[in-house]
Amino acid sequence: MNFTGENSRDDIVRLTKAAAEAAELGRWDAVAQCYRERGAILTAVETPIREASDLLELDEQIRDRVRAVQAVLVSLLAEATTAKQRLQDLHQRLGMQHSTPAAVSMKV
Repeated sequence: MNFTGENSRDDIVRLTKAAAEAAELGRWDAVAQCYRERGAILTAVETPIREASDLLELDEQIRDRVRAVQAVLVSLLAEATTAKQRLQDLHQRLGMQHSTPAAVSMKV
């Protein structure tokens, strides 16, 4: 499969912009799909892409968004761990047994 000309350039730019928009919306599966499709085109393209610096700038914006979301997730996980530990400590001080989640049965 050979990709040349303006169509492949347009597709590469379109996929990069779509990945950036999906990242802003937190649609990480769509981001990954856009990059897979873009990678296939870039692997097969025969001519250099003039818009490469613009694409790299969008890539950096997406990377920054991913890092920001990862930082938020790490913070939320730390808060959840702290809250869980506080609840366990409270249960222990009150002499309560740790509750186990009740099983849910679904009859078909």
